[in-house]
Amino acid sequence: MLKKALIFIVSVAALFFLFNNVLMPLYVKHSDTVKVPKVTGMNYIEAKKLIEEAGLEIKQGDVKYDENIPIGMILDQNPPSEETVKYGRRIYVTMSGGEQLAEVPNLKGRSLRDAKFSLEQRGLKLGETVRKNTNEYPADVVISQIIQPGSKVKKNSSLDLILSDGPLAGDLKIPGLTGKTLEEAKKIISDSKLKLGKITYQTNNDIPPGQIVDQYPKFDKSANENTAVDLFVSRKKVIVKKDTEESETGETGTDKQQSTDKETNKSAETPKDKSKDKPKEDQTNTPPEKKIEKKSPVPSDKKEEIQKIKPDIKKDGGTDNDKK
Repeated sequence: MLKKALIFIVSVAALFFLFNNVLMPLYVKHSDTVKVPKVTGMNYIEAKKLIEEAGLEIKQGDVKYDENIPIGMILDQNPPSEETVKYGRRIYVTMSGGEQLAEVPNLKGRSLRDAKFSLEQRGLKLGETVRKNTNEYPADVVISQIIQPGSKVKKNSSLDLILSDGPLAGDLKIPGLTGKTLEEAKKIISDSKLKLGKITYQTNNDIPPGQIVDQYPKFDKSANENTAVDLFVSRKKVIVKKDTEESETGETGTDKQQSTDKETNKSAETPKDKSKDKPKEDQTNTPPEKKIEKKSPVPSDKKEEIQKIKPDIKKDGGTDNDKK
């Protein structure tokens, strides 16, 4: 009996302690309000401690990149500071990601042009390049890169590459000829025990004529005595001015040339052509009333009668001489 009474007393004490120290504080806190503390400008650990002490809950929201604010600092909060909210309300904070980083791409096996384009897409730049002779990759292809793929680097960082210079052709090196005159380039090629290849002239008004603007193979490529070096030489653009002055009759140089050509063509006509045209013109221009009609010849029997009549006339009247 005493034992049961003791158990009852202990149970009542435990329930009182639980109600007074656990249930009542929770009930009071949920029914009361509190002001939101200011946590902007703090790091996340400090802000979390301050918010939880106020009976609130912190929740990480967006991440914004700002190179002027260290990573982990709180840029903004919602609800804002000094706003009255209920106990247990969630406070969302915006974190600083520091300076935005870019992931380094894998450039091995890509051409130099593709590698440069891929870096620019990620906000990175092409750094220094070192060339190495190899039979594994053709010229101007990336053999390896200094910073490994997948690494995180700052925006606008430069990435150095090792490029293939093609297979080793020989012990000679191609000299640099760009900026030299054609005669100087020929002499340098001859002195380097190389051969002069194809010479191509390119119009370029910004460079003096006769100057080398490009070459193939490029400078410092490996070569042997049979390697031919092609040169690209500058030349000026020739501008032809057209004669647009007018003559006294108002004809331009082009019109005068056309009229001269027409006169030349007329004078070159053959006499046969003129003879064909002339009768047509006469026939066309002669009026119908002035046309001369040809009379038919006198018949032979009429001639004899006329001759018989003439002597009779002489006998009757005679001639003027007979009368005298």
